[in-house]
Amino acid sequence: MSSIKDDFDRIALATLASEDGAAHNDHYHSFLLQHLPPNCRHALEIGCGTGAFSRRLAKHSKAGSAGILPAVLALDLSPEMIRIARERSTHFPNIDFQLADILEFSLDDESFDCIASIATLHHLAFAEVLGKMKAALK
Repeated sequence: MSSIKDDFDRIALATLASEDGAAHNDHYHSFLLQHLPPNCRHALEIGCGTGAFSRRLAKHSKAGSAGILPAVLALDLSPEMIRIARERSTHFPNIDFQLADILEFSLDDESFDCIASIATLHHLAFAEVLGKMKAALK
């Protein structure tokens, strides 16, 4: 995981060179948002990168407006990705960006209405992460 973290730290720094920080996976966002469950209150994004999809999720989540809990928990293994995500998301108090390895991060059972991951799962122990996602999904 250390080499993956280092690779994504370098990728994060490369996104700073683009004016809007757009990534090649952004074209999936609208498609994925169309499949959010109704009344989605709490979402998890695994491998949030610079936070672009987390911000889109936060706009659609119901919990943030009520101020109950952060609507989106956004995890990434790369400190640089999390740093940039936080910098770009200061006007989204309903996102909790955490530097974490999903395989070691504790998730409560049945705590998320939606779990998303764009271009991350192939870097992980698939069966283990899928089991963890299934347990955390309502």
